[in-house]
Order: sequence, then structure tokens, then C-alpha cells
Amino acid sequence: MPTRPGSIRCPARTGPDGDDPEAAAARYASWLAAATTPEDHGPVPSFDVLMLGIGPEGHVASLFPGMPALYDERPVVAVRGSPKPPPTRLSLTLPSIQAAREVWILASGQEKANAIAMALSDAGPVASACGGGSWQAADAIPDR
Repeated sequence: MPTRPGSIRCPARTGPDGDDPEAAAARYASWLAAATTPEDHGPVPSFDVLMLGIGPEGHVASLFPGMPALYDERPVVAVRGSPKPPPTRLSLTLPSIQAAREVWILASGQEKANAIAMALSDAGPVASACGGGSWQAADAIPDR
């Protein structure tokens, strides 16, 4: 698939922000803001498709159930104290993820079945980062 030069960005720990994840999140958010168009109606581009995985405990992107980053409304957030390595990371927030035209969550393996069930329920973000009826529509295609 052809891409525009400079349209792929990977915020790195070794970048100009050093050990300051908040500065890295702000820099990444500014890249996203620069890529928006009037049709996006928000601080991030309306991604055509945003493809994410889900962890067995229900995290998507780096948004873990019940953690403060899950409730942050900035476009990008620094996540500290992640229960999975690395403990400090960047993540799109739920409003940024929900701005996508389509969000595809891919899961494989029995250990993720409960996470998918919670995500499709109305349990809310304490139980699953993508739960709580925050998606307009969902198609679940089980492998069995």
C-alpha cells in the first residue's frame, strides 16, 4: 500500500524527548494534530482502520482496565506503571481510538475469550478497556 513520505511516525524512547514520556506524548499528539483535516472534526485524524490487539486482561493499545490513562481525554497519553513491560509507554487514548472510522480488535487464543466477552458487554472500562458500549457496532467472528 503506498504511503506518503513522513506519514509513518514511531515515537521512540531514544528520541529527542529522552526519558520524558509526557513530552513524547505531546510531540506525538502534535504530529497527529498536524495530520488532521477539517473533515476529522477533532484533534486526531479519523483513521480509516485502526487495528489493535487485546490482552487477556482486556487492555487495548496501552490502555489497561481501571488505570488512569483509560480516562484521559488528550489525544495521546504517557502510561506509567503498566502491568506489562515496558512499565512506561505512550498510547492513543479512547477518544483518539474512537475517532477511527473502523476499529478492528484482533484476538487469538482461548486466554482472550473472557476479554472479548467483557469488551462486548456493558461492563465498562474498569473491566475492559474497550468495554462499556463505547463502540457503535461490533462484529465478533470466533475461531470455533
